[in-house]
Amino acid sequence: MNLYYKLKKALENKIKEYNLTGQNISVRCKALSASEAIGEPSDKDYPIIKGKEVMVEAVFKGAKGQAFTEEFENTDYLVEDLLKISLNSNKKRASFIAGLNAVFRHLKLCDKTVHCKDNEPKKCADELSSHIGGDYNNILLIGHQPRFLEALATDYQVRVLDMDKDNIGSKRFGVSIESADITDDAVKWSDLIFATGSTIVNDTIGNFINRNKPVIFYGVTISAPAKILNLKTYCYCGH
Repeated sequence: MNLYYKLKKALENKIKEYNLTGQNISVRCKALSASEAIGEPSDKDYPIIKGKEVMVEAVFKGAKGQAFTEEFENTDYLVEDLLKISLNSNKKRASFIAGLNAVFRHLKLCDKTVHCKDNEPKKCADELSSHIGGDYNNILLIGHQPRFLEALATDYQVRVLDMDKDNIGSKRFGVSIESADITDDAVKWSDLIFATGSTIVNDTIGNFINRNKPVIFYGVTISAPAKILNLKTYCYCGH
């Protein structure tokens, strides 16, 4: 079964269960500025600060849900309209996932749907190795999250894949950034996959699940989808 179908079906069931259909409630999606999304961290090498990504935020009855993406739309959806979105582009998937996160957060079915700010990303990275533990040698990091790469490179053998052409081929913290084109090889090499939750938005998540490799998804984007799909997550400082 298509995982996006599962997400829509889960949302549809909750709309019916909590009698949300037909209510004059909107899911408002907008792109946040870098400072709104991540505050003022001391390090300035995060993709959102460099303008490579944006954070889409949906608000549903006061509850906020967010999703990282490279493409976005500023629009309002009635809650049941989320079920009608054709999930054939990053911007549509970003709106749907942000809206799903907002609805599930309002219903108290998930938490940590709002990104951490200021120096919390550094604190999150500081806790990462203790969370992963010592049972793995080769960690595959999906998405160049600089603080995570910095922390992981200290304790593990790390490979990192990224979709930003400006990053590919560069070396960060002693690790060369590789292209997503070699995903299959990197997955075979790994003992553990540590993947950005935004793979649910850019439709690459299927490359990392059901691969007979343990996988942990990080960040706020994957919050509600992880609950629905029973995925392991890490988001130490999310709100």
